[in-house]
Parts: sequence; C-alpha cells; structure tokens
Amino acid sequence: MLAASLLLPLLCLAPAQGAPARAAEPAALAEKSRAAKELMAAGRYAEAAGTYRELVAAIPGNPGLLVNLGMALHLSGRDPEAIAPLEAALRLDPGSVPGNLFLGAARLAVGRGEAAVAPLQKATRLQPDNLEARSMLAEALVRLGRPGDAEPHLRRLTQLAPADPAAWFNLGQAYEELAGQARDDLVERDPESAFTLALVAGVRLGKGQRTAAFHLYREALARAPRARGLHEAVARIYRETGHPDWAAVEEERERGLGPADCAREPLACAFAAGKYREVVSAPGPRTPEAGYWRARAYDALAAQAFVRLTALPPSVHSYEWTARQGRDQRRYAEAAGLWRKAIALAPRDPRLHTELAITLRLQRDLPGAQRALEEALRLEPGAPDASYFLGDLLLAQDQPARAIPLLEASLRAEPEAPHTHGALGRAYALVGRPADAIPHLRQALPADTDGSLRLQLGRAYQATGQAERAREALKDYEDFRKATAEDADTSGLTPPEASPR
Repeated sequence: MLAASLLLPLLCLAPAQGAPARAAEPAALAEKSRAAKELMAAGRYAEAAGTYRELVAAIPGNPGLLVNLGMALHLSGRDPEAIAPLEAALRLDPGSVPGNLFLGAARLAVGRGEAAVAPLQKATRLQPDNLEARSMLAEALVRLGRPGDAEPHLRRLTQLAPADPAAWFNLGQAYEELAGQARDDLVERDPESAFTLALVAGVRLGKGQRTAAFHLYREALARAPRARGLHEAVARIYRETGHPDWAAVEEERERGLGPADCAREPLACAFAAGKYREVVSAPGPRTPEAGYWRARAYDALAAQAFVRLTALPPSVHSYEWTARQGRDQRRYAEAAGLWRKAIALAPRDPRLHTELAITLRLQRDLPGAQRALEEALRLEPGAPDASYFLGDLLLAQDQPARAIPLLEASLRAEPEAPHTHGALGRAYALVGRPADAIPHLRQALPADTDGSLRLQLGRAYQATGQAERAREALKDYEDFRKATAEDADTSGLTPPEASPR
C-alpha cells in the first residue's frame, strides 16, 4: 500500500471538457471536496472514499476525482474496488503520474503483478526520481521472477536513497537471485563441467559445509587443473580448518598459474580487477566458463550491496541479512537473537516471526518455534508459509490430526508446493488414510531429499492393496538410498599431496 504521505493535492472540481455543466450546488460540492480532503488527511480513507463516490457521481468524467477515489479505496485496503476508477481516470488522462502509480499499487496488492508493470513503468518514465513508483516497479518485476529487469531500478534506488537499508537489501537479494539463475542454467546445460562443480562447491561453502565443498573443489581441479580460483578456494578451506601448511601449498599452486591473459581470458581478467558489472554484461557464447564467472560476479555484487547495508545503522533489513547468514552457517542461537532484534523493530511483521520459528526449529527449540508460528498466524491468519511450518512442526511432534487442517489450508493457498504435499501425505498416512496420502506423496517426490517420502509411498500402496506399485516404490526407495549413500561425503580433508595435479 502506498504511504499516506503521497496523498495528492485535491484536483479542480470543474467538470471535464465535454461533460454537462452543472450549475447546481457549487458551494455544496466545494464543501464536500473540503470534507473529503480533511478525511484523507486524518487517515479516514474509507469515509473519504464514500465522499469521493458522491463527487464522481456529481461531476462525471473528472480524472482527478477518479484518481482521488481510487487512492482513497487503495489506502483503505479496498484494492479490488480501486482498480476501476483508476483505469477510468487513465482513459481520460493517460499521462497522470498519480493515476498510474496508484493503479500499479492496487494491481500489485491484488496479486496482478504482470498488469501492474505497465502503469508503474509509465509513472517511472514520467517521474524518474519517484522512489515509490520505481520501488513498486522493482517489486513487481521481482515477484514475476524477473530480477534482471528489476536490477537497474534497484540500483537506481540505491543512488536516489543511499541511506535506505531496504534499497541495498533488495539489490543484494536481486543479485543473489541472478547468481542462482546463472548457476541453475549451468547445472542444467553442463552438470559435469568443472565450472559447475566449482559453483556448487561455493554454495556448499557458503552454508558452512566445508568438507563437501572441499571434495567438490578437488573434483573440479581434477577436471580443470588450470582453472583460476579453485586452488585459492581449497586453500581458504584449509586455513579455516587449521591447516595453514596445506593452505600454503595450494596458494603457491594458484600463484603458479600466473596472471590471467586478458586477451584469452577476458572474464577472469575482469573479475580479478573487480569489474563485476563488466563480467555480467559481457556478450559472447554461453560457455561453462562464462556462466561460472557470471555467477561469481553476481555473488560479488550481492556481497558489495550487503556490505553497504551493514554499514548503515541497524535496521530490520540488516538484522534479517545477518540472521540468514548465521542460519545458513548453522549458528542458530546467534541467528535467533538477530531475528528477535528484527522483530523488536517490526513486531507486526508475520514473516519475521515465521523466520524466527524456522531458526528455532533448527535449534531444536520446538516449543519456541510453535509459539513464534502461532504469533505469525495471529498476525496473518491463514498465511501459507506459517500454516505449513506449524503443520509440519505438529507432525514432527506426533500430532498428525492437528497438522492436517493447517497443511490443507496451506495447500489451498499454494497448491503446487511439494514440501506441503509431502507433509500432508505423511499426515494422512499416520492417521490411517493411505488412499488420501498417495496423490500427495507422489506429487512431493521431487522434493524428497532423504528417501522418506518414497518409503511412505510404498507403505501407502501396500496398505491400499496395490502390491505391484508398492514393490516399484520400495525399489525406488532402495535405489535412492544407495545413490545417496554413494554421494554422501563422509571423508575428511586430505593433504595437497593427494590432490590432482
């Protein structure tokens, strides 16, 4: 919802050109106009909307009044009703900045992100320094999964409002999304490439999984011994795990590669010089090496944005970012403390309570997690994430009957969520409803990380007398377990002498 500080000056009440002149009651209309303005200033938007409806009826075809009506409806939370008068206003005056701005805001509020883009783009073109218009345009593009289109707007916001923590936080998140897209693209196109393995290793390292990252980097080096940055990455892991002598060997190997030949390795050269934007915008074929440097450059740009964020005074956004970092690195107690600091600044944000609950569950504080989720649902009844996590938490505490209504509610809001299908399938199975469990377990299989859903599916088939399907599902479970065990990283670090040359 747009801030009330953006309320428009009341537009002239003269009839629009071509509308029938109304000589009657000009004084009454002026008084009604003044009353509407006072209601808006007092934050009594619903009452103001009623008054503006009367004015629109009395003076039809006035785009200013239509915009004011749409604005009042938007600010009173009645966005579905706000859209029609705003669309009507723009048919009469397509260049209205407030009309485009509030139409974009209303469409965004009702989940019509695609339809919100055009008016917000127009408002931004007409007023390039309008922070609200550009911010909502970026939000709409991010919601649509278009972080690349959102990035220039987010970057401009950091220039217009360099002290705004939200601008830096959102820019950093956009760069993280772009880095993830570059990684996913490379994994899909060339999963066995040394560059793909190196990117996956970097993700594991960011989550504190040093041993897994180490073996991935070593495998990448076996496939591309002269790839830049890999020896350095292994050296960093050695130093962080107390092996400075091994780290020195890897650092020497990295130095032995010599400086990058900028004619043959332009992306590596630009990355080494810190020219990250040059890397991400470089033309050329989509080779694995190009994808590798692009992903790393986006990660570096994200890190720069978050550094700027943390240099500002503490905020909800800075606490959120550091809490996420702590949770990813399994510092759960520290992360929970940071989420609580964020909640102290924004106590009515249900998302923050949900994030705290996730962290507390990882910390094995199940009662604390349950309290946080119940608070999130009190603030936003039916919220799909909080409903799912509370249902899953109750399931973990052997309360499947209590979990089922929450999981069903979450699925109604987000019907494609595989993790929710998995939890609901398990809950149905536990209360003796295997036939109901089967379709949910099947839909959840892509999200099965430990084989448990495959096992549950096999048992549900057995319970419903589907012997052949049960055998197939249980064989799938055994194959999955075997493959997972082979991929599991149980060995520790080994010295450089054993690394590939």
